[in-house]
Amino acid sequence: MTVLAELLAPWPELRIHGDPGVAVGAVVEDSRQVAPGDLFVAVAGHGADGHAYVAQAAAAGAAAILIDEARFDELRAAPGTDSPVTWVTASRTRGLSARLAREREGRPDDHLCVAGVTGTNGKTTTAFLLQAVLAARGGPCGLLGTIRYDDGREQVTAPLTTPGGPVLYRWLARMRAAGCRSVALEISSHALDQERTADLAVDAALLTNLGRDHLDYHGTMEAYLAAKRRIVDLLAGERRRAGPGVLVVNDADPALAPIGNPAGERVGFSVDPTVTGADLRLRSADLALTGSRLELDWRGERLTLASGLVGRFNVENLTAALAVGLALGLDAATCLDALATVDQVPGRMERFLLPSGALAVVDYAHTHDALAAVLETARELVEGELSVVFGCGGDRDRGKRPLMARVVAELADTAWITSDNPRSEDPQAICDDVVTGFDAVEDPRAGRREVVVDRTRAIEAALADAGAGDVVVIAGKGHEDYQLVGDRVLHLDDREIVRHWIARRSDGR
Repeated sequence: MTVLAELLAPWPELRIHGDPGVAVGAVVEDSRQVAPGDLFVAVAGHGADGHAYVAQAAAAGAAAILIDEARFDELRAAPGTDSPVTWVTASRTRGLSARLAREREGRPDDHLCVAGVTGTNGKTTTAFLLQAVLAARGGPCGLLGTIRYDDGREQVTAPLTTPGGPVLYRWLARMRAAGCRSVALEISSHALDQERTADLAVDAALLTNLGRDHLDYHGTMEAYLAAKRRIVDLLAGERRRAGPGVLVVNDADPALAPIGNPAGERVGFSVDPTVTGADLRLRSADLALTGSRLELDWRGERLTLASGLVGRFNVENLTAALAVGLALGLDAATCLDALATVDQVPGRMERFLLPSGALAVVDYAHTHDALAAVLETARELVEGELSVVFGCGGDRDRGKRPLMARVVAELADTAWITSDNPRSEDPQAICDDVVTGFDAVEDPRAGRREVVVDRTRAIEAALADAGAGDVVVIAGKGHEDYQLVGDRVLHLDDREIVRHWIARRSDGR
């Protein structure tokens, strides 16, 4: 417990209505997680407004409740909020739950080397690579990202790519307590827009690339880019323990190349040999189904990177992670050795050899850019036919559906159109939208198109159809082990389906 007035001291503009000496426990922004003595911060979010749950927080025993000052008279008089509680008002509550949690947890980021990654594609793989690189500095490295949260002692499945501010800072505190010296952190555009990472002291911020995604939330590509750019602000926060952090940017992406770091150093990388001004440049790449070998130039120094990761898009992920390590001052040989230890990332170009001699590849690609990258990689490596199992999510950016369909029509030989996360939409109707986009492509490479709405059946049919030398790409869900259908969360794991199918065929079933 800590005294409320002491916790709020860095923010004199916050007004306390009640006992400033009340002891408070954790900072919480989800009323369902409030425990007696906690400080509940009501935040108006994209889908829900925390002010609507003030009574629940009070009933759960919150010692103090922070709200927008414009709602004070209304909420103080509302039914269910007459229990003994100290009120705190602010002109704006967004970001305060993160800032207060950081203070409550003892500013754990001040004791960690924090590498933040944002971008449309490649964040997860790059974060895994960065965890290996940063661990080479000495001491464990934590990880917070799409697949899992790892505090150096315990790993749990991640509910969100970037957790809310209070959860984020509690995990960073856990990492510090577990002896971690660093953390690799995926930072989504949603998290940046919602200020979940407010006041985070980032030592290296990486911008990987910008493609079409999350327009159902951001509305426009301009707004999406603006949210991504907010990671730069974390390099020069007012409460940084040291000097400004370093910005690492993909100079081959025209949307990102102009972004600078007003507070400090900027390091550019590029896998496009025509981009000559980057600090780290790819000179050549030797790609195979068994791995990749890259030749790079780091400010005049020739480097060779060998990796078990496959695919041209992983060339960008590897180069980006190497650029961050070098930007943080790590020795090149140390970075290269660390990157060589990562040969598979769950649900990211994860490979399975089929009894027929074909190869199945499970990947999270769920945007047209990411799907194109996966299929282009597979096309370079396949000896026979290339087929793809894919779908599109419901209640999300419908503009992606014709784009996804076009990518598959132009790059695959066979398309298996199926369900992804239909949510409240009719799965058949989503598939019909994809088919319409497919039919709009003149002279498609994919001469065969099958619609199998049931995802398990679609995957099994595609696997059974593949022969020696063929590659089956199963795209969209990657590491996820669920499917969202209506208001239900159903168990569904693409990798599990593939493993079970292989086991049955191996047993002669």
